[in-house]
Amino acid sequence: MINHNYSTTHLLTKPYDDSLQYGNDGKVTSNTKFAINNAIFNIKNSKIIGKQQDTFETMLFLPPGEGRQGEGGLRTKGYFKHSYKLVDGKWFIVDSDNNPVIPAPEDIQSKIKQYLSSNAQYQTPITYLPLITVITVVYNGAKYLEETILSVINQTYPNVEYIIIDGGSTDLTPDIIKKYEDYIDYWVSEKDKGIYDAMNKGWLITHPTAFTVYLGAGDKVVSLPLINTDNEIIYGNVYIGGVLFESTLKNGFKYGNSVHHQALFIAKKLSINPPFNIKYKVYADFDFNLRLFKSGYKFKFDPSCISYALPGGSSSKVNLKEYFMIILNHYNFIYAMRALFVNILGKLKAYLNFKNIFNYYRFK
Repeated sequence: MINHNYSTTHLLTKPYDDSLQYGNDGKVTSNTKFAINNAIFNIKNSKIIGKQQDTFETMLFLPPGEGRQGEGGLRTKGYFKHSYKLVDGKWFIVDSDNNPVIPAPEDIQSKIKQYLSSNAQYQTPITYLPLITVITVVYNGAKYLEETILSVINQTYPNVEYIIIDGGSTDLTPDIIKKYEDYIDYWVSEKDKGIYDAMNKGWLITHPTAFTVYLGAGDKVVSLPLINTDNEIIYGNVYIGGVLFESTLKNGFKYGNSVHHQALFIAKKLSINPPFNIKYKVYADFDFNLRLFKSGYKFKFDPSCISYALPGGSSSKVNLKEYFMIILNHYNFIYAMRALFVNILGKLKAYLNFKNIFNYYRFK
């Protein structure tokens, strides 16, 4: 069931720029979409300018790409989302560097207080409410996409943003997206260079203060974490086909990607530039996780963070050569050989588990 109170319970604000113009379809016109300027929020020509040393500027909208079939969502209607900090008992909207700049509107103050009062079990006082951006990349995923969308838009966490990057699907995927357009913050349908190129596009338009998590079509959010930090990486557990795959950093990624992207929330500020190396076709997310880990960023496990991954998705693909080269690049030959052996055993174990699950549901 859709929560039809989405627009009233989630934290939306009106445009950054009062000069925005709207067409008959209620969307921001193309001539003003890329001309949003707001010095308070460090926005110039619809790009969010971060710290001076940042080499990348976050976009509010993606420029038209090859074969664009459509674009929409709340952003195209002039609604945007932010992160919030508590200052002297009042919630403030923060800028791209996480500095509180202006008090949040009274309706948002009320919504935050209401949400926190219903989550009073948290012992640590909540002074920061970051934007959580969920990004779904999809291509011809009409069979499973709707359940993914519903799992996101029905979350009770009030400061969640949803972005869908479609690779120019030829099935009913665009129609499903449009069905939920009033619940999606931004979506685009156009050709891309593969899954990691699409994931990079999502990263390009993620606010610098947001925490980002990726879901494929068929993946689902069970529960989002309540994040009270701006510089950590939060991870939880993932169920795949009813089997719990516990995320762990026991071996520091030396034997494989032991933290699953469906329950991995990364602060955008830790990697302003698009993070995925598209030369890798299967394990670019593993390569990114290794870079974050070796840079010394703190990974924090949150047991309340739970997601579901669709069996047989992109994560189930195997490219042992690519896997070996990533380990070799980050560690050494001995670790790479050891990790390759562990990976083969893990894939065999996973295959046997999924075979048992398949037989269980087949004969139930």
